[in-house]
Formats: sequence, C-alpha cells, structure tokens
Amino acid sequence: MSTDIYLKYSNTDIGKHIVELRKLRNISAYKLSLDSCISNSVLIRIEKGEREAKINTLLKIIEGLGISPAEFFKDFK
Repeated sequence: MSTDIYLKYSNTDIGKHIVELRKLRNISAYKLSLDSCISNSVLIRIEKGEREAKINTLLKIIEGLGISPAEFFKDFK
C-alpha cells in the first residue's frame, strides 16, 4: 500500500496562489519571508514557480500568511 500523496497543483499554481493571498493581505514578499522564517530568495523562487515548495516550507508560508492549510487550499484554483 502506497502512502505517497500527490497534489494536482503545479509549482506555478502554488506560487501564484501565494502571491494572490499575500497581496490580499497587503504583505510584502520580504515581510512574508520574515514571518515564515524562510529566505526571501526562496520565497520569490516559489512564487515564480521556479522552485518546488516542500511541505514544511509551504506550511511555514501558510503560517506566515496567518491562515490554516485548509484555508489555503479551499479556494485554490
């Protein structure tokens, strides 16, 4: 039995969604990187879809946005 979980979302989709949520909250990329405890360059690369967001990094970003994982994915397109 496989325990692998795959999301149907591309790196670009996740990055665009992070940018959308960040802008709705009037948070700069730099501020979100500080609040998420990740480097600004990593965040920018994730937002551009140039880097895959590992689950622990994505959870840090979601926490930095001040929302739950359920909130992050509920309106995901």
